[in-house]
Amino acid sequence: MKLSEKLEEIFDSGEDYPREPVPREARKPWWSIGIVWVGVYICIPSIIEGLLLIGGLPFWEAIVADLVGISIFLFFMLFQGNIGTQTGLSAYMAARNSFGYVGSHLVSIIVAICGFGWFAIQARAFGESLVALVGHGNIAIISLIGGLTMMLTAIFGYRAIEALSYPSVIYTFIVMIYMAIKSFMTSNMSFSEAIAKTPVTEPMSFISGVSMVVGGMAMAVVISPDVNRFSRCFKDNAKALFLLTLPIAIIQPISSIFIGMYMGTAELGKALVMAGGFLGFFLVVLGAWTSNDNNLYSCSLAVSEILPTKAKRWKTALYLGVIASFLASVIDLQQYGNIMYLFNAFCIPVAGVMCADYYILSKMKVKKEMKKVNMVAVISFFAGGLFEVLFDFNIFPNPILPTPVMTIVLAGTIYVFGMLIVDKKRVNI
Repeated sequence: MKLSEKLEEIFDSGEDYPREPVPREARKPWWSIGIVWVGVYICIPSIIEGLLLIGGLPFWEAIVADLVGISIFLFFMLFQGNIGTQTGLSAYMAARNSFGYVGSHLVSIIVAICGFGWFAIQARAFGESLVALVGHGNIAIISLIGGLTMMLTAIFGYRAIEALSYPSVIYTFIVMIYMAIKSFMTSNMSFSEAIAKTPVTEPMSFISGVSMVVGGMAMAVVISPDVNRFSRCFKDNAKALFLLTLPIAIIQPISSIFIGMYMGTAELGKALVMAGGFLGFFLVVLGAWTSNDNNLYSCSLAVSEILPTKAKRWKTALYLGVIASFLASVIDLQQYGNIMYLFNAFCIPVAGVMCADYYILSKMKVKKEMKKVNMVAVISFFAGGLFEVLFDFNIFPNPILPTPVMTIVLAGTIYVFGMLIVDKKRVNI
């Protein structure tokens, strides 16, 4: 067998059923699902999340906001992800049932743009963070190498992502606790004195803090079927998320709250260098990798939903990863962050439509024809997205509930009532 054929055979083993249901024999135990989600959450954004919370809230409010925010998005992830478990399908293939087999392309395109964009932005952020931590280096080269490296596990699929998550989880769990304790032990301030100095920057409201936590992981809620289709049942999903993901993943942002409080800063590079030195440096590497490979993995699945059936997912991930890594090396992508937040806002209502369809309409026995495009789903999607944008870009004032929660509920409600109206008209005809 030629080397090229051998390599293709290896890559083909990571195809991960992009267009068909995951068979029962390929399903994973609950701790495997939980470890992957912990790996997704232990990332640079979750460290920044803790630092931003302590930057804007008093210590105890920051802790509670983080716990409430994580619990909320895990709750929504449980039910959205279970659609993948029950159908065995990725988020984009499962979306066909709600949006139509052509309308689902809209979901795939939006999610693909988000996954591709955030992969490139985080590859660039990775390069900038390492240069800031070390004090010198070429951001373009480091961003390119970092992006190409993170691409590898996305190419090999779920098994590679799971394999990387295990050591990353152990390392992050130990190092974040160590840095938090070290910050406390080496500080001249007592615990009460440190608390009195919070928030360390500009104050924010409690609801804004919770919304920031939920919104930061809202994309993970939408694409959760991509991982949970490998799960065996709803009970396993609950154990994975609340017995494993919640208690372990919460360590990172809470530890960063302690670090930010004692270091007196909400800046990522400065806080980690002061608290952990090389240990903090390596944590940035692992954190960026374990979250960013999921961005590219989900992006490749989304594009696979649109492409012909003969197109291989791993090749899609390879091409997209190379392009995104190259863009990260030549362009300062942080300036495009608002564009990505705009696309993110339109990802969130997808979960509302899909959950309403799967858990409410199916129980009401509403007859639904498979169409090319389900306009009720599309209208609900755009209405929810516009609603989220109005809050995300401060056009509407601070809400009384986390905005992603309101967006999911709004999109789902519009969809249910819209489908009931359509069904009633169909019966009368």
